[in-house]
Order: sequence, then structure tokens, then C-alpha cells
Amino acid sequence: MTAKQLDPDSLLSMHLSEKAVPPSTVPAPPSKTEKVAWSFFDFANTAFNTLIVDLVFGTYFLRIVCAHRTDATWLFGWALFFCQTIVGVLSPLLGALADVTGKKKRILSVTYVICIVATASLAAMGEGDVWASLVAFMAASIGYSFTENLTASFLPELAPPAEIGRLSGLARALGNVGGFFSVAACYPLLTPGFTLANSGAIRLIFLLTAAIYCAGGLPTLLFVRERGGTMQQDWKSALATSAVHLSRTFPKLCREARLRLFFGAFLLYTTGAAMVMAMAALYGQMQIGLSGQEPVLLLLSIQTGGCLGAILFGFIEDFLGSKRTLQLIVWIWFFGMAGFYFVQDKLAFYAISAILGMGGGSLHAVSRAVVGILSPKNEHAEYFGLWGLFGRLAAGLGPLAFGLLSQRLHSFHTPMLAAFVCFALSLGLLSSLPHLRPETGA
Repeated sequence: MTAKQLDPDSLLSMHLSEKAVPPSTVPAPPSKTEKVAWSFFDFANTAFNTLIVDLVFGTYFLRIVCAHRTDATWLFGWALFFCQTIVGVLSPLLGALADVTGKKKRILSVTYVICIVATASLAAMGEGDVWASLVAFMAASIGYSFTENLTASFLPELAPPAEIGRLSGLARALGNVGGFFSVAACYPLLTPGFTLANSGAIRLIFLLTAAIYCAGGLPTLLFVRERGGTMQQDWKSALATSAVHLSRTFPKLCREARLRLFFGAFLLYTTGAAMVMAMAALYGQMQIGLSGQEPVLLLLSIQTGGCLGAILFGFIEDFLGSKRTLQLIVWIWFFGMAGFYFVQDKLAFYAISAILGMGGGSLHAVSRAVVGILSPKNEHAEYFGLWGLFGRLAAGLGPLAFGLLSQRLHSFHTPMLAAFVCFALSLGLLSSLPHLRPETGA
């Protein structure tokens, strides 16, 4: 049929259709610059998590801010619980909102700035600033957690299924490099210890961390392109639409076997890993006898192992497929825990910790890649929000379970056996998981 034979309404419809989807809206293939820029956010995230969460703030809060209080541990524990709860509950909604509005980078920018400002503000906190320091820490942690989820949701847009594991692994390796060098850079400031006399040097670490985080995250915001497309401009309507999407997604988790099995296994093995990693330094001091700056060396060994594991298993995943790679990593954790439980020599403890660090880095990278494979187009942020929900739930359950068992059994040693249970149960679920080979898109 020629244009002359078409009625005016058909011509108008065709004209509007052509205007609605101009060729310029087709997203360009991701460049190497975008992939590298995206990877640098892992550098920022790992530096923040290693310095603020794992190494500095908890001890600084207990020994400096609460120098004359007896409820510091209780307050810090509740602050961590509050952060994990807020992030866990809101991550799926925030992810769905990013998908619906097509403004993922704008939302990412807000959470990124919150983390930087809140982290830098900790430098102004000293002895007696209990509530102010807790609020700043919680704001920084919540901003960091949301940012990590949103950044991860760009992964499926930057790599095809056959290469998604490789890119995730290389980015995680760069993150472990960030963790290693940030700890090394702060080592001179930590050498005198967490004392009131050295509190000024410790506060500089908060400023340094904010600067590292700012520099590491900036390339993503500058060079990574938004590819989701704007679907809904009105924020109020977008929020309602996001809630509708979630009301359909959660039943889908129960209905679809691969989603149910993967996220169930993810919750279990991440809980076991969180139990070990969150308590590694404390376990080393109480059970192995680490003292002075030896806990810092422990973290360095974990970061070194994490870097190697993330690179290695990113390539292995693209070769073996996601299911087999996850099973291999969880088996490494399972047997690594045997060494962690039975070893008493400091040098051997460092070596085992490096192996577990290798498992930790690869577990994060491979799990992130699997979510990228499972998430439907235009729902990436929502599914990574679910990833954040189960990840934060595990991050809260692991240390909580260890603390309760430690208090009940009056031991730092026996509670580590709980991690064996988590890894064993997750292996059972992974064995039933359908194959998730990247080249099939499933």
C-alpha cells in the first residue's frame, strides 16, 4: 500500500510513531571507558566498607567517643541493625523507582553525596559526641549501601551475558585493590592506636575515606550512560507504579524456581560469610591472640585474597557457568572454614584468612553477575534492590547469630560452626538450581 492510499489518520499515526522513537534514542554500545569508569565505584565502595565499617568507626566509637560510657557496644549494635533494616526494606522500592523513572544516575548521585558528606562529618566528632556520630555513621552507611545496589544495576547494561561475570570480577578485584591501598595509606595514622591522644589522627581517616570515595565514584557519574530510558516523569505516579511492580515481583520470587533457589542460597551463604568476615578481627584477637597492629595485617591479607579471587572466578564463571562457579566458591568457603576453625598459629591464620578473602571477593562478584543475568530488561535496578534486601538481611543476621551464640556458649570458637551450617544448606539449594550459563541468557 502506498502513501497515497493511506487515510489521513493512518499517516498521522505513522508520523507520531516515527517521532516517538527517533533513531537517536537507541543507546550506543558500552565503551571500554564506561566499563572502566563503572569499575572504579567498586574501588570507592570497598575502601569505604573496609575503613569505616570493618576497621575504624566501631573501635573509634567504643574507645574515643564513648570513652566514659558502658553502653557503647549496645548502641553501636543497634545502629548497625537500624542501617541494615532501613536499607533492606527500602532497596527494592528504590530500585523499582529508578527503573520506572529512568533516572538511575540522578538517584545514585543523591545517595553518593549523602555518603561523602556524612563520612566527612565524622571528622568533627570527638569524645562525648555519641548521638551525632551515630547519626552521621548511619547516614553514611545507608548512603553507601543504596549506592552499591544502584551502581551494580548498571552491570547488565555494560556487558553481554557471556562477559558479565568477567566484568563483575575485574571490578571487584579493583575494589579489593582499593581496600588494600586505603588500609595501607591509613596505617601510619593507626599505628599509635585508638587513644584520646591519637584521636586527631584517627579523625583524618574519615576525611581521607570521604576523598577516596568521592574520587572513586566520580568516573561512574561522569562517563557511564543512562540506558534504561525515561518512562515516567512524575515522581508521585512513579512511586505508585514502583509499588505495583514490587507487588508482582515478590510473588514471582516464590513462584519461579530459579529465583527462589538462588536468593535462598544467596541469603544462606552470605549470612555465613558475613558471620566470618564481620567477626574475623575480633576472633583473631580473642582466639588466636592477635594484638597491636596485627588486625590491620589480617585485613590486608583478606583484601589480597579478595583481589585474586575476584579476578580468577570472574573468568571461571564465564567458562563454567554461574551455577558451577557458585558451588565451587561455596565449597572453598566450606573447607576454608575447617582451617579457620582448627588453626591456632598466627601465620597459618593469616593464610586461611587470605583464602576466605578470596572466597569473599569472588562470592560477591559472581552473585552480582548472576543477578544481572536473572534480571529482566528495564527491571535491573529493582532486581538489584532485591539483591540488596537479601544481602543486608544476611549482613545483619550473621553477626547477630554469632553474638547470640557467643554470649550463650561463652565462646568465640564454637559459634563459628554455625557458618558450616549456612554453607552446607546453601550447597543443597545450589545443587537444585537450574543451570545459569551466561550464553543462554538464563
